[in-house]
This record gives sequence, C-alpha cells and structure tokens, in this order.
Amino acid sequence: MATMMNTGTKNYSEAELARYKELNGLSFALSASLDYFSFAGDALSSDQDKLIALIAEILCNPNFEGDYFNRIIQEYYQALLQHYYYDFSLLDMFFTTTLYGDHPYGYSNNISLIVEALPKMTPAVLADYYQQTINPQNVVMAVSGDFELDEMASLISMEFAAWENKGGRLKEVEVTADEANYNRIILVNKEDATQAKMMLGYNFYATGFAEEVPFLMGNLVFGSGDFSSRLMDNLRSKLGYVYGIYSGVTYNRQGGLYYITTDVAPEKVYDTMEAIKKEILAIKAGTAPISEEELFMIVNLYNAFFPKAYTTQIKVLAKLIYDQEILGKGDDSINAVIREYNSLTAARVQEVFAKHTFPERFLTVIVGRKDDILPAFAEQGLAVEVVELF
Repeated sequence: MATMMNTGTKNYSEAELARYKELNGLSFALSASLDYFSFAGDALSSDQDKLIALIAEILCNPNFEGDYFNRIIQEYYQALLQHYYYDFSLLDMFFTTTLYGDHPYGYSNNISLIVEALPKMTPAVLADYYQQTINPQNVVMAVSGDFELDEMASLISMEFAAWENKGGRLKEVEVTADEANYNRIILVNKEDATQAKMMLGYNFYATGFAEEVPFLMGNLVFGSGDFSSRLMDNLRSKLGYVYGIYSGVTYNRQGGLYYITTDVAPEKVYDTMEAIKKEILAIKAGTAPISEEELFMIVNLYNAFFPKAYTTQIKVLAKLIYDQEILGKGDDSINAVIREYNSLTAARVQEVFAKHTFPERFLTVIVGRKDDILPAFAEQGLAVEVVELF
C-alpha cells in the first residue's frame, strides 16, 4: 500500500508525480513498520508549499487503480522469490514466525505467506486497508527548517482541511509466548549452504520495558558485536568458532524478541550453541559478572556513537514525537536516556541483565546442510526438527 501511494495519486499519474517531485526538488518516502506508518520529505525553504501540498496529495488521495499496480505487485513477487535463496531470509523467517506464532508480527518475514497473499491484494483490498489504517486523527507531523511558524500552520491546515476523519483504530493483539519453543531446535536444510547461520532467542518485553537502558548496557557488554564484547572475545578471538556474533533486542508495542545471531562452520554449530549458553550463564550466575571496566568502555563508546543518530533537528523531532505521542514519554526523553546510562553502576547492569536473560528458553534456528550439522547433535542425543525446503 505504501509503495502504491508514493507512486501515483488520484490527481497525478506515475509520470506526473515523479515530474512534480523533480521540478520542485522534492523527496518523499512513505514506509510501514510493525506498529506504525512513517513519512518524511525534504525541500528547499522556497518550495515548502510544494512539499506540504505533495504530502497532502499522497496521504489524502491515493490511487490503487493506477496502471503501475500490476507492475509493482510483480516486482514484489519476484523479489520475494529471490529471498528463498538467501540464508539470512530463511533464518529470519523461521525464527520470527516460530516465536511470534499466528500473530501479525510474524507475517512480514513469512515469505510463503506473502507470496500466497499477493494475488488477493487487489486495488479494492488495498483501498479498504487504507481506509482502516491511514487516519488523520492518528497522524502527527513535525516540520523543521527556515519558515514562519504561523504561515506553516496555516499552510498545513489549508492543504489537509478536506481530509476526512474516519475514526477508530485497528485491533491490536498482544503476543503470547509459546512454552513449546523452549529449548526447541529447528534446522532448515539448505544443500548449497557453505556456512551455517544460527539464531537463538526468546520472546521479550514490549515497547516501554522499564529497565531497557540498563539491559541495553548489559547486552552491549555481552554481545555488541565489537571485539571487546564477551561473545566476540570468547567465541571468535579465543575459540575461533565464529567470524562475527551479535546479540540484540527488538521492542514492539505488543511484544518483542531477544536474539543472538552468528555465522559458523557447520561442524561447529553445536559447540557454538553451547558456548553461547555458557557465556550468558556465567553472567547470570555471577561467576563472571559485568565489571566496572567493561561498563566504562561501553558507556564511553555509546557516548561517541549515540549523538550520531541525532545530527539534524528533524531527527531529534522525529524521535521526540515517537516517544511522546506513541510511547507517552516526557518531553526530555533523549536526554533522560543519556543521563540514565551515564549514571549506571556495574552492579545495577549485572542485576538487570541477569534478571531478564533466560537461556533455558532459547529457540534455536539453524540454516545449513543437515549432513554437516546433525551428527554433533545426534552424538549428544538432542532432538532436532529438520525442515526440507523443496
């Protein structure tokens, strides 16, 4: 839907809309994530009226009957089919669809499901979805640049005056963790794979997790992907099992994920899985707690990189809008994060990371050649579910 909207409108064909952007030096992007839509545009100050008019045209007057409809569907279809051959796409698909189960969060990575659904995405279906989801009462806009505030407010009011408020919101369903995934191992057999890709993880907290900042610092010590992190130091530098390894968190409004991902030689998959668990248990059990030195290094590194996310005023405004309007945080949320992570102690980070890490809940998904991977698991008597792609 987002792609169609930014291609043409009721008043502009595909060629006309592209020409309008080009003549006025405008850029515009519209995208969809799991929890919200976002749009962004740029223009010279002298063309600010053209930009606001463009945004209003695209948001208020979509055309899903354009002659570009079938082409975009086919391009999407071809791109999806390519993903069947990418190891990382298969890894993401089986990991997220298994953990999220029958929840919309798992749909976007489910290649088979999307390919099956594409023929049903008619112009009427997209138009109906637009009516349900793109609603002026839910839109928040930030504008940054050289302009007169009153003039900009009047311009926005004028361009969007006719946009009808349809009311209502889509139903949101909370993610439910399935305990059947605890200690589950899935192997996706890909005969042409030279390496094995592996992801371990479990369902995590939703957006708004109160201890997000200390957990972030603890996780960066554990698996930031930097050579100083525990996972890289021990699994790459010392053991030589992996080339790279990273642990991360995804927060969504209805439930998130904690995960560890790596590439590994097929015959070392089992050893790597056990080594990851050993590293996380060493922190959790307190036999190798997070030290003040490790935290000091991570905080300094974060102080160097964190500001790079906010190099322009519009990026700051976009973050503040999301925090305030979507998450309900205060108006100083960015600085609050900086103050919090700079005031943390190693003991606090250790406590939070240990409390919220659960290696006993790991779902493990592996993509690689089963003939190279299964023997080590069979030797340990571990059950592995094998998925044959074709």
